[in-house]
Amino acid sequence: MGIKLVRTCVLWVGLVICSASAAPLRASGTEPVLHHSEVVFMYAASDEAYRAYNATFVAWGGAESAEQVKRHHDLGVRCTGSMWCLTAGAENLHKDPKLLAACAVDIEGNPVEVPWLFDHTYQGTKSYFGCTNNPEFQKLCRERVRQALAGKADGLHVDDHLGTAGAAWWQGGGFCDYCMKGFREYLKSHATKEQLQQAGVEQIDDFDYRTLVRKHATTRQEYKKVQYKIPLMDLFLEFQAEAAAEHTRQLGQLAAEVAGHPVLLSANAGLPNKTHTYVVKYLTHVICEVGQNAPAGTKQIDHAIEAYELAATLGKPLAATASGQDWAFVKQNNGEELVRFWVALAYAYGQRFMVPHPQRQWCFSNELGTHWYAAPIEAYAPMYRFIRENAGCLDGFEAVDVKDHKPGAPANVLVTVRRKSGSNQVVLHVLNRDYDPQAKSMKSLSNVEVSLDKALFSPTKPTATLLSYDKPARQVDLVQNAETLSVRIPELRLWTLVLLE
Repeated sequence: MGIKLVRTCVLWVGLVICSASAAPLRASGTEPVLHHSEVVFMYAASDEAYRAYNATFVAWGGAESAEQVKRHHDLGVRCTGSMWCLTAGAENLHKDPKLLAACAVDIEGNPVEVPWLFDHTYQGTKSYFGCTNNPEFQKLCRERVRQALAGKADGLHVDDHLGTAGAAWWQGGGFCDYCMKGFREYLKSHATKEQLQQAGVEQIDDFDYRTLVRKHATTRQEYKKVQYKIPLMDLFLEFQAEAAAEHTRQLGQLAAEVAGHPVLLSANAGLPNKTHTYVVKYLTHVICEVGQNAPAGTKQIDHAIEAYELAATLGKPLAATASGQDWAFVKQNNGEELVRFWVALAYAYGQRFMVPHPQRQWCFSNELGTHWYAAPIEAYAPMYRFIRENAGCLDGFEAVDVKDHKPGAPANVLVTVRRKSGSNQVVLHVLNRDYDPQAKSMKSLSNVEVSLDKALFSPTKPTATLLSYDKPARQVDLVQNAETLSVRIPELRLWTLVLLE
């Protein structure tokens, strides 16, 4: 795992206007792979938890056997098997010399440790990055796929898909013989004559990038200081990312062969980081950790918004969880309201936030390493039930370009605008950002006025419907003038949908 994820609502009006529609067991070619209203679990959970949240999909494994697959399908939940490309694991490395020889290595030839697995050791052997360019480690990955799809689940999730690329981009790795051979072939089709000449490469057929690198650094410590000054480094990193992406594509192809049917394919592609974008073209959807910057409350959320918007630009639906550090902060500080804000933020931008797991939500801190958060169902399930009950206000809606017509709202309020394709329906997602870190809750806002440029929407009704997860639906008047229309939300606690027709 990389660093990386009930109260009853009375919604009578909302249920009439925005009735839920059941997600298909497998999306057909004409349906989205993930509906906007999907309620996604990261890992498998109990039947009771699935029912409490009205779950539709389990994204990060937990259905590797036929019995597990049947259990999920009987509940109407799509499911996946999961494997990872990060490491063979400390015990396997300790016991199998072939796997130990198939680790990602630095310029000195030493295996590269996975920093966030510092507490995962076996009899003195550490957890080292596996080399996804090495046939021996590839063999292990393929065996993991066979195990993950043994039950013929709906999809395969590939965790830590970067493999060697992660070691190469950030940890000083990627210098084994197989990496050098692969990079040499990559240069033949991707490097210009000018680039090779400037790097002093005279004969590509016997070029060894390590020789060039050692002219600049002979140790890993030296290398990390000057890495981006070394000639051909941009191409070297691109090669590693493309090779990792191709490896993931091949694993997806194998998964379909093992399952005997087309499979969904996801990876823990940590958008918006560039390194993780190379694989997206091969995926049906993205399942990943997106940093929420929990210590900053709701003040610094641009990173998450960028990830959600990038996924939309790339045309792949995304279901996110927070980073391990975010969850550690939540556990330590009882930050339930922050999590509810993260849920609302993801759905407001057309994506999904995975259910905080009732038993094993992964946490990470430098002090404690890996540990777990048992997320209380009663704290979060009402939001997800609200999402499913109001699927009709989410599914089929697309972001409206408001660059020149931004909605008017108070500074501590965030508004997104989404329109249903082929219809006049518009939904405004209105989020309260006024978080009090001392009280660990949002400050309730009164009479919040949101205005919309008429260039974006021409109403056919004089009213708007307000939908919130924690109070009954209600109708309010629209106020119109020559250029704008506005709606007043009497009380904004966390997240309100404003349905305009």
